[in-house]
Amino acid sequence: MKVLFSQWMRELDLDAINKTGIPSIVLMENASRGTAQIIRDEFPVNKYPNLVLFIGPGNNGGDGIAIGRTLAQWGYDPLFLLLTDPERYSGDPAVNFNIIKNLDLRYSEIHGGGELKDIIKSYSHTNTVFIDAIFGTGMKRAVTEGPYFEIINAINESGFKIVSIDLPSGLSDVFPPSEGTMVKPDITITFQVLKINHIFPDDRKRCGKIFVIDIGIPEKYLRDEKYFVELSDTSGFSGLLKKRESGVHKGKLGHGLVVAGSVDKPGAAILSSVSILRSGAGLSTCVASGENRDLIMRSYPEIMTLKENVFFEMNTIPGEFDCVLAGPGMGVNDQTKEFVIKIISNSSVPVILDADALNVLTGRIDVLEKKRSYPLIITPHPKEFSRLTGIPISEILNDPVNSARDFSIKCGLFTILKGHHTLIAAPDGRVVINQTGNPGMATAGSGDILGGIITGMISQFKNDFPVLTILQAAVFIHGYAGDIAASNKGESPMIASDIVQSISDAFKSINEYRSDFIFT
Repeated sequence: MKVLFSQWMRELDLDAINKTGIPSIVLMENASRGTAQIIRDEFPVNKYPNLVLFIGPGNNGGDGIAIGRTLAQWGYDPLFLLLTDPERYSGDPAVNFNIIKNLDLRYSEIHGGGELKDIIKSYSHTNTVFIDAIFGTGMKRAVTEGPYFEIINAINESGFKIVSIDLPSGLSDVFPPSEGTMVKPDITITFQVLKINHIFPDDRKRCGKIFVIDIGIPEKYLRDEKYFVELSDTSGFSGLLKKRESGVHKGKLGHGLVVAGSVDKPGAAILSSVSILRSGAGLSTCVASGENRDLIMRSYPEIMTLKENVFFEMNTIPGEFDCVLAGPGMGVNDQTKEFVIKIISNSSVPVILDADALNVLTGRIDVLEKKRSYPLIITPHPKEFSRLTGIPISEILNDPVNSARDFSIKCGLFTILKGHHTLIAAPDGRVVINQTGNPGMATAGSGDILGGIITGMISQFKNDFPVLTILQAAVFIHGYAGDIAASNKGESPMIASDIVQSISDAFKSINEYRSDFIFT
């Protein structure tokens, strides 16, 4: 399931029009009818008979006119507020404007917030819906002043129910949302696929409930490799979750190794190690200091341990291990740095670097750029990623997709950039955005669990599935376990151990998962 930048969506529209011969007016009609149906479902005519539609100068305005005209046929009373001289309409918007003129539907031009406030006074919050069809994905610069600024702010201050068409007007992927004002809708209805701005930077909260409607663009055009961003869903990794064969034994299910924890932070090692087992791996071993070995075994006797001093004397990862996770709770010190550089240089199995294993590489990106024969995965949160790469954190947050993607391509590794929507960037340039998880997972130890789940799943499946597929599954399961834990405990009081306990429930109920995005 693709996620597109706005420019990509414009290219996709043109492909459908020029290569397939679908008239643009047909796509507009499909979009408007599908949108009108959702509005009718969400705001029934017997409760919300009045519509005020804000019609911009481009195709988004044309969509709005067609939507209002369709809803008028279904019994609604629309008022079209034109934010530009209707003589300036051309193409499909002009066609739809002429239709509402011929139908004698009400329209009026407005030029600022003062006029709008007078109109608002004549409507009731209890029976009216505002429809934002001002800009959609056509924004090139932020709305910081002028008539549009006044109108958008008046819409937001009105207290009415608001529906945005395609994207809330004022939101764009070419400038940060902090640069201007934007419509704040209750629901957003977008066309064919999700756009980046429905997800980043943290824009789900700006879009309300999001619906995606099929407008008839042929699927084959979406398969173009230039559209490199996808939204994870269970269909992408269902093969990993099939029932085990009856004769399988633990030695066939992978052995994960954790190098984590310290005297002050033993919990990181415990959480990571048990998460390897909870994700289905047959064996889990933790490299532990003498002070922590007893604590680990008392916490989970299923976890094996390897003496720290013995392990650090080894030059390579022993062949009995299928994957190694390093970093959580290790501490930023010379020993950690020496070990991380050695493991990157000498490993023959997949390596996952998290937390302190990344922090000690600040200023040493050259270590990550070297060619290697095994998959290397890093799992930073934005601050760690900024520290590692030197990219300002504001730039990462405003464009996480390209920040992570560029680094993964440069260094030939997988970047799992953690956040509200954790994303996975592959060394070949593909990006997968995860849709599970919640704010309650912003708690100590949550990342350690993710590292363990990744380690356990790679240990099991590395010979049978592509690494990107395994990572997609691991990140999805981690977030879904967090969602289950939040539903049981509440987001605020949830702790990492609640997530661990919910991993098994996530596996058991994975087929019951339903996306927050509504696809029609």
